[in-house]
Amino acid sequence: MQSKDLRDDAKSLVTQAEASITSGDAEQAEKLVAEAKGKIATANALDAAASEVKNLTDMWGEDGVQRIPVASEDVRKYNLDEGGAKLKASYKPADWVKGLPAASQPTWVLDKSGVREKEEAVFYTDVFTKYVRSANDAAFRLSLTPQETKAMEEGTDAEGGYFVPEEFINATIHDTGLPSGAVRDACTVIRVSSKDGYVPSIANATWAAIAEEAAFSDQTPSVSQVSFSVVKSGGLVKVTRELLDDSAINLPAMLSQIFQEASGRSEEVGILGGGGTTDYLGITDAAAGVSDYLLASPTAIVAADLFGMFYTLESQHRANASWVMPSLISKDINGINSTSAGVHSVNDLNTPPADFLLGKKVINSDIAGTGLATSITASAEIGVFGDFKQYYIFDRVGFSIRRNDSLMNWLVFTSISRVHVLVTA
Repeated sequence: MQSKDLRDDAKSLVTQAEASITSGDAEQAEKLVAEAKGKIATANALDAAASEVKNLTDMWGEDGVQRIPVASEDVRKYNLDEGGAKLKASYKPADWVKGLPAASQPTWVLDKSGVREKEEAVFYTDVFTKYVRSANDAAFRLSLTPQETKAMEEGTDAEGGYFVPEEFINATIHDTGLPSGAVRDACTVIRVSSKDGYVPSIANATWAAIAEEAAFSDQTPSVSQVSFSVVKSGGLVKVTRELLDDSAINLPAMLSQIFQEASGRSEEVGILGGGGTTDYLGITDAAAGVSDYLLASPTAIVAADLFGMFYTLESQHRANASWVMPSLISKDINGINSTSAGVHSVNDLNTPPADFLLGKKVINSDIAGTGLATSITASAEIGVFGDFKQYYIFDRVGFSIRRNDSLMNWLVFTSISRVHVLVTA
């Protein structure tokens, strides 16, 4: 096996190890890292052996006779101290950023590059330093050699283009929006390994006084079950092997990140507004059977509405209850009586809005599709108040990244199998 194939395999193993770490499988990640180190060590040994063989071949030649310089020209060719010709090897490593000149390559890439690429970067730097130190533009132009003039032209790389070089920054601009769902942490999450199952449930019993010598009342608490059946969701992105080899960015890790964000947003939409057929059963869906609380006014919210919602929820469910609403609704609540006497949420503009409302945590959900309105209008549902621990999320698997060599590219595949169950009192 060639050393390049071994290094490619090692890179694949490292990518799989990253996926194992993401899914929490530390043991598998450790095994993959150890195997990758072994392949890299073997590749290094092959490269070292190939280099020694090449040196011996150059020394002795194909005919088995050692080559010794006998003429002065030959001596100067191999003796750099006597002004001999320097062999200017050109080499661009695997992480060379295509489209960028040598002067704009990351320093760690340039360190591994060939002599020509390094000299090209130094040449631009020297000419640019000369420009900075010149008294004016005219003096700078008059002092340029033909080669330096070419380097100062702004155009294609072949014509120069170094006066205004591109700069590569090893970072990715990514507007995450909401990185992931915010409601999941308030719910009950259970990891499962099968495709379906159930959780048993039991109703309450009664307790009452019994008259002397009277018989105990016989009762049988109702026993039932909450069933679940997992469904798969995910996404697929095709990434070519060439792009993975040439990219200075860790593409599998970046794609895993954006899919985790997308998964979190999709999950939050299901928790709050899912229809319960091919999607999760959402709390605001009519089939969930969750009660509505009507505001006193269809166009505004007042302090009395908050007290009404708080005390409408039965006391046994208020201990772990949370508020979930869009940020714009929180803005309206924080503005209650802000310009007049009465109950205030925020005392002044130097005080940040509290993360709690009536002592219960507020979770702002600003993802589109949750079914929660961002303004107070007639018949609009603007928030949820309740014990989200009664919303169960059954997770089967996490994210995975797989390679398909038969298609000569990489397939970055992320999938989650889970089902959501709302348990109402």
